[in-house]
Amino acid sequence: MSDFFKELKDQEATEAEEEKKNKAKRKRSRKKKMIALYTLLGISLAAVIVCGVGLGLELYTARKSIAYYETLNSGIVKRPGITVNPGAGAAAPSSSPAERPQLPSSGSSGSSGGLPPVVKDESWVPYVDFKALETRFPGIVAWIHLNGTLLDYPVMQGTDNAFYLSHLPDGSSDRAGSVFLDHRNSPDFSDVNSLLYGHMSRAGEMFGTLKEYRNQAFYEANPVIDLYTPEHDYKIVLIAGYLVDSGVEVPPMSFSDDAAFERYISDLKRRSVFRSSETAEVGDRLVCLCTCAYDFTNARLVIVGKLVEVSWTPGGTMLAQ
Repeated sequence: MSDFFKELKDQEATEAEEEKKNKAKRKRSRKKKMIALYTLLGISLAAVIVCGVGLGLELYTARKSIAYYETLNSGIVKRPGITVNPGAGAAAPSSSPAERPQLPSSGSSGSSGGLPPVVKDESWVPYVDFKALETRFPGIVAWIHLNGTLLDYPVMQGTDNAFYLSHLPDGSSDRAGSVFLDHRNSPDFSDVNSLLYGHMSRAGEMFGTLKEYRNQAFYEANPVIDLYTPEHDYKIVLIAGYLVDSGVEVPPMSFSDDAAFERYISDLKRRSVFRSSETAEVGDRLVCLCTCAYDFTNARLVIVGKLVEVSWTPGGTMLAQ
């Protein structure tokens, strides 16, 4: 009998020891779970803080960029008044930002026959005083403008495609960067395809406006973007907008032959994020406005238009060549 009680006591002691071990194991398990939970919460909190800081930095950058360009624009006189020939009478300055006078047809006169004043071709002035701006912004090659939006910027060109990603037109460092022309393009937009770059911004500055072209109604209300250079006024008549993976595809700057150009136009029309009745033909010059998109890794939004030079009648009627 004593052996029985001894075995029972030993068994109870063993069970008690096992229970003690199990409690310790459960305690360690709970501790690990709590550590994992707190770690996860910490990571989540850190992610929220990082996102918040990132959003705050983006908003700060956006406000700073908007303020910079508003100040820049406020100090620039756009489209100075047009002078007229001596004795031709006074002509009111044009109110349109796209007006470019041309010589009248042979035999026209500003002082007889009820015709408007004759405007000297050489009296044409650019949208902005590019010569004056070159002292402030040595890399300026054009000005881009879309009425009613924040898209109203000088177009810069550097010796590479990196500098103006993080520098303002005056050369100062800033995350907002500048709108700029590909360094391989001719600064006079004489290439078959000229590539313009600008950051995508949720606030709408820089090329942030371009995301709106994914809305058909916005395209229909804004089918043309103004582009001004020291020599000419242009309209960028939009024909398509498409998404591209910049890791595997970039807009071509030239084409091997006419067939390659036609295939490109056909392909981008097929892929376009908006519907346009406009198209481009061999001989047209293209402009691609390139910016970031967030649909997938390396996504880029490319808005494509053909370059149409704006010309004028002496009476101030705008014509498209």
